[in-house]
Amino acid sequence: MWGEPDVRTLLAQPALGEVRLVAGAAGAGHAVHGSVVARSQEDLERPATGQLVVTTLAALAGAGAGWDGPVARLDAAGAAAVLVRLGPGEPLPEQLLGAAERHELPLLLAPAGASSSEVNAAVLDVLLEAQRAEVKGALDVRQRFADVLLGGGGTAEVLGVLHALVHRPVAFIDIEGRPTVAVPAIATDAGAVATEDGLRWPVGPAEEPEGEVVAWAGAAGTVGSPEAPQHEREVPRSVVLLALEQAATAIGVRRAQARAVAAAQERFAALSLEELVSGHAAQRAEVVERASSFGWDLHRPRAVLLASVDPRPEGDTPQGAVAVVAAAARATLGRDAIVWTRGQTVAALVAPLTDEPAERRRIALGLQHELDERLRRATVSIGVGRRADGPTGLPSSFAEASRAVDVGRWAKGRHVTEVFDELGLERLLAACPTSELAAFVQAAIGALVDHDRQRDGALVETLAAWLQARNMAEAARRVHVHYNTLKNRLERIEAIVGPVLSDPAKALECEVAIHVAGNYDGPWRSDGGEGTAP
Repeated sequence: MWGEPDVRTLLAQPALGEVRLVAGAAGAGHAVHGSVVARSQEDLERPATGQLVVTTLAALAGAGAGWDGPVARLDAAGAAAVLVRLGPGEPLPEQLLGAAERHELPLLLAPAGASSSEVNAAVLDVLLEAQRAEVKGALDVRQRFADVLLGGGGTAEVLGVLHALVHRPVAFIDIEGRPTVAVPAIATDAGAVATEDGLRWPVGPAEEPEGEVVAWAGAAGTVGSPEAPQHEREVPRSVVLLALEQAATAIGVRRAQARAVAAAQERFAALSLEELVSGHAAQRAEVVERASSFGWDLHRPRAVLLASVDPRPEGDTPQGAVAVVAAAARATLGRDAIVWTRGQTVAALVAPLTDEPAERRRIALGLQHELDERLRRATVSIGVGRRADGPTGLPSSFAEASRAVDVGRWAKGRHVTEVFDELGLERLLAACPTSELAAFVQAAIGALVDHDRQRDGALVETLAAWLQARNMAEAARRVHVHYNTLKNRLERIEAIVGPVLSDPAKALECEVAIHVAGNYDGPWRSDGGEGTAP
């Protein structure tokens, strides 16, 4: 016997074999926490909840109000039962029996000749034995779950031990209310388990719950139902709760171990990939050698993709943003992609089928679209390098992807998607310090900008139209002026900056300067805005 004993359990113990239940059998399930000898009316007024009160007819009669009064007071005080010792030839009053039946307070009769002290000592011996058995049983329960963990068992094995202990169907329910593992493997839907009565114990800390372990009464005819054998139905509630607690702890420990192992493997994989793209030949050879253990195929052509969380003005990164980016990358880049995290950036080795930059842009835009759906509190910029035929080319692809992110941010700001071999002129411009670009713009077209600002003119606009069209009639139409007006403006332009129309080098210089001044932020802006090059 272990678990909290009740009146019925006490009466089944050999030490109390001659004690009989004579009335109030409906209350035989009352839990018994202790016993007390009540020799007087004052003693009867002070019973604690769950105590078995050992007394005499004389003490009960002295309480007044007939037999119903003291029985009612004991029941209201939460007494577990009353054990009466009769004197020689003393009859048991029928009114007392009726009062015990009405209040469903078990009335026990001590054997003839037994003293109150002897009866109380016997009861205490049984309770102490129950407590000893409870301690032993609790240790046994803990040991059984510890053995499962030490043996490498998982959630199913833990639930198997729990089912054997509580004789009820049990299951682990995830935070969405879905039963992920059940023992026995009964057919039940998430809605039924979520609403069905049962005892439950949470798994994981309250601030980050992972689910719960539940033990409930099965359908008719199954273990734990009213039709189950008597010894299987009557596992005490305290035993079920202890087993649930230990099962929840064991499942929580196993899940924490699994997360730790996964995190360690992920860190090792990330370190290996960093070595792969670092360009060190020795580490690269080792990574290629152990790639198969990670399930990587490094022999097919791959390109590096970097998805970097854009810095926010306040300087921080929203909590969990990088994890969202990593999850989105794994979901959208395909099973062949190799994904890892590096600071505020998620890197991936994607496997485009061709060398065409359009295919890599399609892959990157697919990820960007998924991130726009998943990530609302931050933006992400994506860069993709060229496809490498083997591991030796991955360092170059990685550098290109990083450069694509930097150039894209320099040219367009945040939330950009760039493929390195589509960057064009920006690839060169971004490599120049802002001060050098500003000096170049000033030398090439600064005099024209000053002329337009002082005279509210349009020489820069006119030169830009001609450089785009390389035809005076077409340029005149673009700026909505007469042909002769355009010709006169071009003459003034050449007088200020030199022979643009006849000198291809001068024309290219002015065209690049106008492109920089018109498309990128920097000191050349009339509003004085500043820009930086990566």
